[in-house]
Amino acid sequence: MEKSLLKQGLWCFAIGLCLWGSPCLAERLSAPDFVPCGRDQLTSWQGEVFNYHRSETQIAFGIRTVDGTLERLDIAYALEQMRLNGGLFTLPDWKRLEVSPGVLKPSVRVRVWRCDNAGAISFMIDWLE
Repeated sequence: MEKSLLKQGLWCFAIGLCLWGSPCLAERLSAPDFVPCGRDQLTSWQGEVFNYHRSETQIAFGIRTVDGTLERLDIAYALEQMRLNGGLFTLPDWKRLEVSPGVLKPSVRVRVWRCDNAGAISFMIDWLE
């Protein structure tokens, strides 16, 4: 009887470990303070940037996400929507990301935060070095 209880306890422990590591039970990424919406209105993508193009008012690029998807962003932007490693982004910061204006350095990574506030979509772009 004692062996049976021990065996049952070990099975319960093993199942608990499997569930604990399950992606469905993983903690959601919490948004930083600069993201202007709640978690239930938020989507984020993180990964490497490709097919990048930027003008003074428009930015477009693809993201090969860490989740194995391809996402696309093509928006009119303001500098206030940009961050660099979570901090404020300034005009000179483009030189840290681009080899020349509108031409991105290789292997640049980004996290894009997409807010859907009752149909009003906004984006925050956090460049990661």
